[in-house]
Amino acid sequence: MNKQELRTKYLDIRKNIPDEKRKEESFEISKKLEELIKENSFSAVLLYAPKKYEVDVIGIFEEINIPVYFPRCDKEEMNFYEVDDLSKLHLGNFNVREPEESCPLFNPKENEKYLIAVPGIAFDEKGYRIGYGKGYYDKYLSRFEAYDFYKAGVCFKECIVKDTFHDDFDIRTDTVIY
Repeated sequence: MNKQELRTKYLDIRKNIPDEKRKEESFEISKKLEELIKENSFSAVLLYAPKKYEVDVIGIFEEINIPVYFPRCDKEEMNFYEVDDLSKLHLGNFNVREPEESCPLFNPKENEKYLIAVPGIAFDEKGYRIGYGKGYYDKYLSRFEAYDFYKAGVCFKECIVKDTFHDDFDIRTDTVIY
């Protein structure tokens, strides 16, 4: 199967995970992600607001005491913005909740470590992902490769694949939490 066929297959698999099971798995994944955050000295966490059927990790927002940033896509580029209250997330591009315009832009600093939660339709055990095909996370991380980002892929266990057939520009996550 090529990437597009895998994308289609695993979107369908993810969509057909029963709601209660999806909720339970999201809770367990969130707990693991929260533990990872609390065990490390991250200066900030870059989360995402889940789309329908994605792993919902937004619950950790209230559980961590460091700055949290969420993505907003403008044209072909994604940036992260600080959110101190979830009411500052509004429906934006791609039917995803995004930070409002007044939220401060994330600017990484040298000598600081950040965690970025990377959503995916599917991941392989090496940490490569199948996303929605626009490459927003790969492009974003490429722009900031000189900075210390710990990349935590998150997906449902039903969406772990043997190989995602990654391309040269695909960025591998440091871990996959499922």
